[in-house]
Formats: sequence, C-alpha cells, structure tokens
Amino acid sequence: MKSRWLRPFLEFIGYMTILSKEIDNTDRATPLLDVLYGAQYRFLNNIATGLDEGIHSFTCLKARQLGISTISLAIDVFWLTMHDGLQGALITDEESNKEKFRVLIKHYIASLPKGLRPKIVHDNRYLLSFANGSTLDLLVAGQKKSKVTLGQSRALNFVHATEVGSWGSEEGVASLIASLAQKHPHRLYIFESTAHGLNLFHNLWKQAQDDVTQKAFFIGWWSKEDYAFDTDSALFKEYWDGKLDDQERDACIQVAERYGHEVTPNQIAWHRWMRTAKITDDDLMAQNYPWTEDEAFIMTGRSFFPLRRITSDIKFIEDSRAPLKAYQYQMGENFLATQMEPVESTLDADLRVWEEPSRTGAYVMGVDPAYGRSDDTDGHCIELYRCYADKLVQVAEYYTPRPETYQVAWVMCHLAGTYRNVWINLEVTGPGFAVMSELRHLKQLLNSGFFNTSDSAINPDIFQSVKWYLYHKPDSLGAGYVYNWKTNADNKLLIMNQLRDSYNLSQLRVRSIPLLEEMQHTVQDGGNIEAYGRNHDDRVFASALATKAWVDWVRGNMIEGNYTYERVTEGERLMLERVEGDGANMVNYCVSEFFKQIEERREAIRDANAWAGEWQ
Repeated sequence: MKSRWLRPFLEFIGYMTILSKEIDNTDRATPLLDVLYGAQYRFLNNIATGLDEGIHSFTCLKARQLGISTISLAIDVFWLTMHDGLQGALITDEESNKEKFRVLIKHYIASLPKGLRPKIVHDNRYLLSFANGSTLDLLVAGQKKSKVTLGQSRALNFVHATEVGSWGSEEGVASLIASLAQKHPHRLYIFESTAHGLNLFHNLWKQAQDDVTQKAFFIGWWSKEDYAFDTDSALFKEYWDGKLDDQERDACIQVAERYGHEVTPNQIAWHRWMRTAKITDDDLMAQNYPWTEDEAFIMTGRSFFPLRRITSDIKFIEDSRAPLKAYQYQMGENFLATQMEPVESTLDADLRVWEEPSRTGAYVMGVDPAYGRSDDTDGHCIELYRCYADKLVQVAEYYTPRPETYQVAWVMCHLAGTYRNVWINLEVTGPGFAVMSELRHLKQLLNSGFFNTSDSAINPDIFQSVKWYLYHKPDSLGAGYVYNWKTNADNKLLIMNQLRDSYNLSQLRVRSIPLLEEMQHTVQDGGNIEAYGRNHDDRVFASALATKAWVDWVRGNMIEGNYTYERVTEGERLMLERVEGDGANMVNYCVSEFFKQIEERREAIRDANAWAGEWQ
C-alpha cells in the first residue's frame, strides 16, 4: 500500500528548484526532482510511511554526502507552509551550515509558484517567520562541549536537527527534548546525522529504536547512485575482479536482508577504491560509509574497548538466544524474608543468571555500589564470574538503581552463599563502607540467634565461604594488606587495562548485552577512563574488580592445577552424563536450598579480620 503522505511531498517538491552543478558546470536552477538520489527517495519514503503510522519523531542515521539535509530542508518548507502557526527550529552543528541552509530554504520558497509560496514576514540570522503564523528559529548547537541550551522558553512543535553527531552540548539536547510538544496534531521532529562515534546521537538512535512512538531508520552509502563506477571505466576494471571477499559477501547479504537493496559490482568497485585510495583507515571508512547501522557507530581514537568485537559479540548473543534466567528480588523486612521471583522480561529483572552454581566451581565477584567512585555511578552492580585457569565466564549479573545500601549487601550475601566458593572485590569508596557494615551487622544477628534459622536451615557459616580481595600497594616494600578496593587514578588505569586485556585475549566471556553496551560507551581521554557523557560504566567497573580478584588470587592456583576451561567443562559434561539431572531450577536452588534446605555445611574458611572491619 502506497503512503498517503508521499504523493503530497513529491507534488510540492516538484515545484522546487535547486542550484546544482551535477547537471552542467553552471549554477542554473534545476528541478529538484531531477537530481534526487535514491538515498533521498528512501528518506522521503521513511518519513511518509512513519507519518501514516501516526509517528511524529524520526531519527535518521546516514552515510556521508547522501543529500539528506537537502531533501529534509524541502520537507521543512512543505511542513511549515501547509500547517499554520507552527513553532519550529532548524538546528545545525555550526554557524556556516546554518547560513547555508537559510539561503537554500529561501531559494526553495522563491522557486515555488505564487499559489504555494509562503510569504516571509521576518528574515534575519536568527529567525524566519511566515504570514501563516509559522516560525523557524535558526539555532546553532556548536561542536564543542558547552552548556548551550536549545529551544529554551519555546514550546516547539517542529524541529529539524541536522548533524546531531557533531553537537558538543548534551545539555543542549536535553533542553531541546524538554521543549518538544507531545500532543500537537501536526508536530514533526527530524534528527538526522552521520554517526561520529558513540555519542549523544547514538543515545538518541538507541532510544528511537526502543520507542514505539518513534522511528529510527538507516540510509547506507549504497543508496546513492553516484557511489558506483561505470562498467566501461578504468577504475571499475581496476577494482572489480569478478568476486567478493568474505567481508564484502557478508555485508552484501546483510544489506539485502535488512534493507532490501542488492549491491552491484559497480558499487563494490567504488567502495574498494574509497577504502584503499581515499580513506585508508578502516574505522573512518566504516563510520563515514557504513554498510549497516551496526557498523556506523565506530569511534576512532577514544574508544577503550574494541568496538568491532563488541558489536560482533552483541549480534552473536542476540542471534544465538543463549539461555538466560531473569529474576527480581522482593526485599522483606529482614534478610530471611527476602524473596526472589522469576520475571518474563529482562527489562523487569535486577538479577540475570546464565549458569547455576557448581559445587566444584570457583568464582569471583566484583561489587560497585551506587555513588561510590563518582556521582554518575547511580546503580548498585554485582558481576559474578566463574574462574578457570585460562578464562573467566560471566554467570550472573545484578543491577538496580534502588539506592538502599542494605539491598546490595543482602544480594551479595545471597549470591556468595549460593555460589559458595567466592572471592569478593568490593569498591569501598563511599557507600562501600556502609555495605561492609551491613554485612558485619547481618553476621552478628545470625550468630546471636536473632533470626530463627531452624525453620529456614540458614547456617551462619555461609559467611565463611566468602574470601575477600586483599590489596597490596605495588610500590610498597612491606607485607601489609588491606581488604577490598579503593579506587584512585593510578589503580583504576591498572584494573581497566587488565579487563581490556582479558577481553581482547578472549579470556573474558561476557554474556550480558547491557555490559557490552557499557563497554561500547567507555572511552579514554588521556589518563581518564569512563563512560561517555551521561552513559554509565557500573557493570564495566564491577567486571574490572572481579577480573582483578581472578588475576591476583585465583588464576595462579588454577594454572598450577591445570583447571583450564576445556578440561573442567569436559569433566563436568561426562559427570552429567552419568548422573542425569535432578530438575532443580535456579529459583528452587537459590531459595529452597539456600533459604530453606541447606543441609550440607562446608568447612568454615575463617576470615575474621574482614568481618572485624580492618580495611582501608
């Protein structure tokens, strides 16, 4: 079914002309429809079909120089002309683009026949207003970090934001979003940009993908006809050898399946020429001329983790649909009253579990409390990994924005008691001290008989299965150790680099997409490593703490015992074949076994100093 909006768009635009050198070497006015690319038609069709579906907000991710700004400016004129009294804004990344676009808009208007041409009432560097009451503010976001506000004191119901990926002001974007009308029947918001890395535009793109009231769409380099060599040209003969390499073949398949476009040999030749003769940096080529939306968000220079591998891992997890159990804690009036319930959607979960506890397994736990390292760490996070001589495998992840300290303490106790042989590395800056105090208080209550543990079979010695990370200053000649971890600029660099090395060497098996997404947003600026902008790195840092515990206190003994991933998993597979399962699920194990039916009591591993509070 054809879009009811596409025909009015094309009819209106059909009257417009543009100054183009694509037809000849003069600046003569050419009918706009005569020079539109396939990329621009694709853009028009996405806007039109979205409007048919009642969508008013659009986010377009594009390759470079597809003419998207040109066609979207024509939509600006159409929308402001056809709807009276709109309050609009055209927002560019820099002043020169604002002036260029203002000139083009005025040219579009002048090229319309008198019956369609809107009368311009005011025309200055900051504003265009029309006789029908519609206005268009001309704003500049700027490319440098600043506190620029956009749309302040205006209730905007039309916005065209261009090259958002180059904007430097996150506060400006937040101000803009807050100013947008939500119910105006003729509201229209268009955000279009090349990727420019994992930045605020990437955040807008992800939000649009997740929001049913918005539409996110991608337009790749292959949608522009000019990005191809003629079959008879020398460049085509030089760069097309009659076959695709593996990467090109996979890219062509994805483009065909996801976007319905068959890439031609002529386009392949052009792309090879661009990436070998013009843009030799693979990341820059992927960022400026991406095959797919996944490839577009490549950030060069600042990204701390390898983005191509992260993107591949996310796709693998999504495609493989690896088993995942999701739960939500219901905190009671005390620790023993805590319940854990399964949930259908991971969006409702605060605990994700990939592997149930193994009685022979060794584990490390990294704990990053909310508001610990900085004000931006506003969620409690626990990452739990199973240890091998050559690998760390993620088995569980807890994350909650609820700020109560006792909650993360209880969950730590629960998971440590369930998985048993656990080394814990806790960030003790700020709330970390309160977490340790709550754990010590809980142990005292259990030991004093304050709780009736006979009904629940709770054993106070569950605390003794915990081993605490012992920190020793690298530049210290003494033998002294302190418990857990207190972050500073130097040791943060150390553990983050150890985490990256483990990931790069395939020693770290990550199963959490939210963790991988945090890794995508982690950047290095000089000696500082943290999440970009308003993104978070709680899961990343908790994983770094867990990795540090494995490197310092677990890996060495496992290497000596030859407890490699392959050897251990093969042994457990053979054991499972001999003893076919008992059918226990995670809820039964964690709740029934841990809270209700713990019969086997492991030999106590005394660590009294930790519970006595001797840490720094």
